[in-house]
Amino acid sequence: CPYCQKVWMALEHKRIPYSVQRVNMRCYGDKIKEFMKLQPNGQIPVAVIDGVVYGQSNDILAALDVKFPDTPKLSEFSSQDQQQKAKELLRLERSLFSAWMYWLTSSSRDARKEFINCLDQVENVLSTSQTGFFMGGKSMSIVDIQFAPFLERMAASLLFYKGFQIRFLPSSTANEKYSSLFPHVNKWFDAMEKCEAYQVTKSDYYTHCWDLPPQLGGCTYESNGEVFERAINGERTLDGMRGSWELPLQPHNGGVEPDWTFISSDEETAKREAVERLTANHASVVRFASRGAGRKGMPPVSAALSDPNATPDESVLVSVDAVLRCVAVALLDVDVKAVEEDMKALALHISRVGHQDGVIKSISYLRDRVGVPRDMRLPAARQFRAYLNWALAHILEN
Repeated sequence: CPYCQKVWMALEHKRIPYSVQRVNMRCYGDKIKEFMKLQPNGQIPVAVIDGVVYGQSNDILAALDVKFPDTPKLSEFSSQDQQQKAKELLRLERSLFSAWMYWLTSSSRDARKEFINCLDQVENVLSTSQTGFFMGGKSMSIVDIQFAPFLERMAASLLFYKGFQIRFLPSSTANEKYSSLFPHVNKWFDAMEKCEAYQVTKSDYYTHCWDLPPQLGGCTYESNGEVFERAINGERTLDGMRGSWELPLQPHNGGVEPDWTFISSDEETAKREAVERLTANHASVVRFASRGAGRKGMPPVSAALSDPNATPDESVLVSVDAVLRCVAVALLDVDVKAVEEDMKALALHISRVGHQDGVIKSISYLRDRVGVPRDMRLPAARQFRAYLNWALAHILEN
């Protein structure tokens, strides 16, 4: 939820201790009764601060500045001119949001033109910043926090659905960091990605592109996005040679999405994170994955990757468990040759006991539902998805 992300960033930036109770959006199933008593309209986020309930993200952000005066101020500026500039930028953010919604949910040429014109305005504003941030300060302000969730989703969704690229890889040209149409927007992303408060909230293109349609009632595809859609979904690399979620992984998903070098460029660290996230909740993950071979829930929900009422296939639990254990060992890279032999033997056993179809459905179900940052960060998610495909390839060979 972009509005939750705003609040999350602010809490992290201001270093305010907090606890979280996760509540799904309506498109993912019914909300719990306790939450509906707190927020009868069901909207998120909601914050309870000193016993007072705040039910709008902007109200929460304002309250954080007032209630925690000793933390960095989000909305405090040095002059009236700066305050006026912030107000104008927040209006620009709303205009950009509207233009994005218009194009994302239609295929109008006018919508495309309107969005690009609005993004050009953002580019021009950022071209005057020496630090990359909207207000030119040394760290993020309320303006950056308001723009961040939506610029992040714009970069993902417009590439996937329209083939329109906003976020680019750094240029190899010595005198120009980004040889793109929006170099200063890209420099803003760079500045934000240096902020820990943004890093922990950041998602990936795949998660956004599957989250948005049920939230918006659908997104409109254009043919220019097809090659990017397939790459983001793990189906094919941009060159069409192989699956984009297959080992060895291409840097930056072949040029589609920049790697998260701001946290680590070490593959082994990413693999260990994936194993930690898997093993921390292993039994529940096994049962969740086995829904892929089980019965769909009733009533269904509008989100394609959500099925809170589904039931797992109990008969494949042991086999799914064994596959995930093998994946965890492979990620740790203890003995590559031995792990390959173990996976081949396990795949043969799964075939002999008649679980092949159910296990394939279960592992695929899990792979397609690894969310960032909910489950793990992108480098770990890329490794985990790829190693699940590695296991599937062995099972399919039998």
